[in-house]
Amino acid sequence: MSDRRHGWFYWSLVVAVLLVPAGARFAHAQSAARQNLTNIEDPAASDASEPGSDDANSDGSESGDPTSAAPTDADGNPAATDDTSDPDDTNSSADQNDAEESPPQAGTRDPGEANPGDLANGEPLTPPQGIDVSSASARDPAEIDLPDQRAARRDPLLYQIEDLNPITDNRTTARLFRQEPYDPVGIRIGSFVLFPELDLGASYYSNVFHAPSAKSDVAFDVVPSARLVSNWSRHALEFSATGILSFYNDYTTEDDRDYQLEARGRLDITSRANIQALISRQQSFEDRSALDASSVGTRAKIIEDRAEAAYNQRFNRLSLQLRGSISDYTYGSTQDLGVTTNNQDRDYTQYEEAARVMWELKPQLSPFFEVAVNHRDYAEAAQSDGINRTSNGERYRFGISFGNDGDIVRGEVSLGYGVQTPSDRRLHPVDGLIIDANATWRITPLTSILFNAMSDVSETTTADVGGAFYRSASIGIRHQLRSYLVVSAAFNYSNQDSQDGVISDNEFREILGIEYFADRNTVLYGRYEHVNFDGIGIPNDYVGDEIHVGVRLRR
Repeated sequence: MSDRRHGWFYWSLVVAVLLVPAGARFAHAQSAARQNLTNIEDPAASDASEPGSDDANSDGSESGDPTSAAPTDADGNPAATDDTSDPDDTNSSADQNDAEESPPQAGTRDPGEANPGDLANGEPLTPPQGIDVSSASARDPAEIDLPDQRAARRDPLLYQIEDLNPITDNRTTARLFRQEPYDPVGIRIGSFVLFPELDLGASYYSNVFHAPSAKSDVAFDVVPSARLVSNWSRHALEFSATGILSFYNDYTTEDDRDYQLEARGRLDITSRANIQALISRQQSFEDRSALDASSVGTRAKIIEDRAEAAYNQRFNRLSLQLRGSISDYTYGSTQDLGVTTNNQDRDYTQYEEAARVMWELKPQLSPFFEVAVNHRDYAEAAQSDGINRTSNGERYRFGISFGNDGDIVRGEVSLGYGVQTPSDRRLHPVDGLIIDANATWRITPLTSILFNAMSDVSETTTADVGGAFYRSASIGIRHQLRSYLVVSAAFNYSNQDSQDGVISDNEFREILGIEYFADRNTVLYGRYEHVNFDGIGIPNDYVGDEIHVGVRLRR
């Protein structure tokens, strides 16, 4: 019962974080509406004006007041007003449809108000010309109102909820890595923006089953997706859905019917504290190269339900993050030649808690230390050996964070130690060095590098094996030959080792890609992949080639 109460606590917290921002927005709108009603001008006051007086302007100042005159330059001529907004860009300003929160127009900042561009560049605050802001210049930039800070780093794709798990849930690094010549503008729906996308393509596989005896096939791929994102100055909500459909010509057992539904929320408590949460459901079919996957017959359907929440607090240069998550994995049965295999012994639920302390040396360089613990709970013993795979784990990480807002470097890199200890002493613990990374370096305006690494302990029901230490690392490079033509290359390496000689798998994958941006909404692409798998014993080794071509349509 303790695990159930633990799970219900996480789910309740996540739902609350997703609902409270919307409720806060509704309450704010109602309050603003009531405020507007109380500010209606009294007709009696209008009748009391003296005959012959000028009518008041919409801002409450009179036309005869010198302070209400249009701004002029040094020669006394009317100053020119630049309008650089993109008429097709629905994200040029936050909440532009919300009259009660619409930001002031350019050039009309109040005395002492921060210039968001100065904050984004890390420069001292620049006072407006002709205005004495000596008192504001002494103000700590960290104390500037939250809306000003968020405006400085607003992304056209509105990635605003990235402070959950920095390795798996932070999308800003990939965003900097890609830096496409055209950004989708989306479709405005009230105070939200919808980003739809449809990927249509064809694929060729030289080794469909990832087996020593290769069999080839072709497939037609359809990948629809959509993101509905709030465009608010405070709090944030995001809803996304993705489908992956593949239709093989010969081997229909390899058809994909995958999907992912996700909701994220950010509740801004103060300018230095927020709560972020995520809830998702994902369906996929087990890859033929997975540890416990069947090489024949149908593939197991995997359902993953996940809830995650994080509290982020900043104390000047010191930052603290407390996060927790619960993930439930369910494996469907498989069939081969009329024989059904039940995989309920592989179902488990994982609970994880983590605490991170970070010290900011400068805006784009912050060392951190993190401690995480987890509990993996199995309801049934494994059919292979009758041993329950329930275990407890610990992770210790020390690393460097480069932040999520830099134009040159983003992400983080960490090194540490991890151990997973089965509850049943008949299974030995699995431990070792862990390397985690999710970082991008933009070498030049045309070239960028992405480095990813992940370490964890994989679950397996292999007889007398408590788990396998999984490590993966990849490095990719992307270069613009022309503003509309981009080439890329990547190298991926992964290893799984049970540390007892039973499991020791190595996979090498090389990738080449090209993208042609026909216009803002149409992208043609091609990708080639070569994989070389080296397992224990020659019968487990295989090689394969994949070719993917298609078109990506978006708005």
